Amino acid sequence: MRLFEFTDRGRTRDADSDPLALAGVHAGWRVLVGRDRRPIGVRLTLGRTGAEPAAPALSTLLDNVLTGLTSQSDEQPVFPQGLIVLSPRGFETDAVMSEWRAPRNVLLEVGQSDLDDERALRGMFEIQKQGVRIALRLDNPVAASAERLSFFQYVVARSREALPPGFDPRSVSVVTLDDSTHPGLEADFAAGIHATAGWPLVAVARREPQGLSPAQTAVFELIRLVQADADVRDLQSVFKGEPLLAYLLLTLANSAAFRRSTPVSSLGHAIALLGYQRLIKWLVLLLAIAGKEPGTAPLMFVAVARGHLLENLLAAGGRTMAQRDDGFIVGAFSLLDAITGQTLGDLLQDVRLPDAITDALLAGTGPYAPLLDIARGFEAADPLALARTKAELNVDPADANRALLLALAAADSLQSLIR
Repeated sequence: MRLFEFTDRGRTRDADSDPLALAGVHAGWRVLVGRDRRPIGVRLTLGRTGAEPAAPALSTLLDNVLTGLTSQSDEQPVFPQGLIVLSPRGFETDAVMSEWRAPRNVLLEVGQSDLDDERALRGMFEIQKQGVRIALRLDNPVAASAERLSFFQYVVARSREALPPGFDPRSVSVVTLDDSTHPGLEADFAAGIHATAGWPLVAVARREPQGLSPAQTAVFELIRLVQADADVRDLQSVFKGEPLLAYLLLTLANSAAFRRSTPVSSLGHAIALLGYQRLIKWLVLLLAIAGKEPGTAPLMFVAVARGHLLENLLAAGGRTMAQRDDGFIVGAFSLLDAITGQTLGDLLQDVRLPDAITDALLAGTGPYAPLLDIARGFEAADPLALARTKAELNVDPADANRALLLALAAADSLQSLIR
């Protein structure tokens, strides 16, 4: 059943959802990074697990994915602003797909073999008539003709080398998939590649060794104060010493996420509005922003998504609020070494985090260590990630997939604050 009606501006009406639509699906995701080295969206792969006797129809699956990506606010649902590439595999295209609609920032990825299937090709054109944009995945580049590729706004290829001979990447927006090196990606972007889902989760080479910036040092001090349940006046003092952090805090407090009728103009009011539990999560974002090192924005997006994913999975597993907060920190701090250029050991020595967090981050041990493996499994589209989630947290596949979609929506909302 259709979940919503979409206009050119986005979602306008709810309908019934299928609670089992995500049960037989293993989802994977990667951040999409554009030529400016900043996140522009995510690519979601949706494969069949084989565990369910009957897979949902494609329209039902995609509608439930869009619902999962839609966060709720007091006034209206909020859909991600970034590009969303949906790549389903092995699902039956049903008649309802001819009327399926989606927001303009959603692309439906189809395989090259669909071009040779008259029924699938006809269905694809019907979907395009509804305003849905199609991305073509090159499974066999040698057999791809430039004439056919010109019908698509986006082409998804394993790498630049996998494009058809003589094909100009500037003629169509090309997204590459393979993990690569930073120098390789620089060459890709220079050649006209539009975006990559293969951004390496390692530090960008720095011209010279760097310590923490003053703003990053201030953020770590703020994290220490929050962990120690310090007085609000102590936090205000640190924020006042770093105007950029103070500006970002007030920007957050006055954002659409809080929907206040009157503006927040004082640091104390902003801190009280967020509360200490939410503040420490936003400090992770501020820590990454404060570095201002080129190429760290994609790492920040992945780290924040990991944090929200682990928090959501722990919530779905019925864990305590304290455990959920710990899970967020584990996920969000897991790439801090790459983001800051400092070792995690050096970064964490003065923060005084609980042992369970530091054990997971520094030694890969303790109760939270398996959760990091689960998060990385979702990034690798590993079907075993769902089995690990069930074993570790007793969370069913449908709830695990919803936890991922909510995490990606949350990461997009954070990213929108600094676009």
